[in-house]
Amino acid sequence: MMPNTFGPVRVSILERIVPSLAFIVAAVSGAVGGAMLIRFFSLLSQAELAGYAAFFGGVAEIELAVGGVLILAVALCAIGIVVSIIRLFTTNTTASPPGLLFLMLGLLSLVPPFAIHYVLHTMKEVVTSPDPAAGFGTLTTAAYFAIGGPVVITLVLLAFAFVPFTSRAGRKSSPIVCLMFVAIVTATLAGIYFWEARKSIAARDKDRVEQYSQPRESPSMNSDSVPLPNQIDDMLDDVNGASPSNGSPSSSRTKTISGGVLNERAIELPQPEYPPAARAVRATGQVSVQVLVDGNGNVISATAVSGHPLLRGAAVQAARKAKFKPTMMSGQPTNMAGVLTYKFSEQ
Repeated sequence: MMPNTFGPVRVSILERIVPSLAFIVAAVSGAVGGAMLIRFFSLLSQAELAGYAAFFGGVAEIELAVGGVLILAVALCAIGIVVSIIRLFTTNTTASPPGLLFLMLGLLSLVPPFAIHYVLHTMKEVVTSPDPAAGFGTLTTAAYFAIGGPVVITLVLLAFAFVPFTSRAGRKSSPIVCLMFVAIVTATLAGIYFWEARKSIAARDKDRVEQYSQPRESPSMNSDSVPLPNQIDDMLDDVNGASPSNGSPSSSRTKTISGGVLNERAIELPQPEYPPAARAVRATGQVSVQVLVDGNGNVISATAVSGHPLLRGAAVQAARKAKFKPTMMSGQPTNMAGVLTYKFSEQ
């Protein structure tokens, strides 16, 4: 008796369960990243003096972990492709599932790791941007979604793998094509994670080199003052100009003096806004901003040199708006270099 090639037949469980496991692992990578991210937020809120090295080091750990789990998902997806190829060239009593279903479920499983990538990418933009208004409020929500989303996706994929359903008989190449597409997208996302981790590690190491290559000076002010970093000396050298061969300083540049801690010398000292990024992780602490003030009392440059990475941008923005009395020396306008300190508390 000829088999019914036109009626509905049972679909292969093996051809469904292997890709389902690959998709579950891909979704779980987002949950892994989300759990690590929530813990990272907690650590950031407690580390008042966390610098860029600590921040980028933590981000790199998350990126490497998520990328590693995605590679496992790619390996399982490759096994699913092999199973589909074998079935394509053998006689079977069960049909292959629709390829479009593989495609939709595979892309659905990548939503959680994409959410974590969005969170990490936005965090880096917030930290490296001087704009404190950069969006950050939804990132914690996205992290929790990346944890809870895989639970729903796993239930859907398990139902797909074990709940009986029917399909048309005959050999199908569409599952292979769709699985290959999902595997390529997953591998690409894993590559993006590893590339971003490489950049994060480079940023971490750069900050560590800068931190340990600059010897600390003991404070010369009161106990609340912060030591002036050696960058101020470098700034003075750059602004004043190197001494020519005759040993006399260049007269073509405005003289710059060191003013120490400048908070008490400011006639206008706007307070920084508490950034949404810091509010999301409850970051607090003190930030020191190195500033250069021109002879008219305007801040012409500001750079954060210490403090929590999520607070530095807001401190720099506030420092740029500070005003000082004009500084004169021998009747000539004189630039002044120093440090402004800002204390952030949870609001």
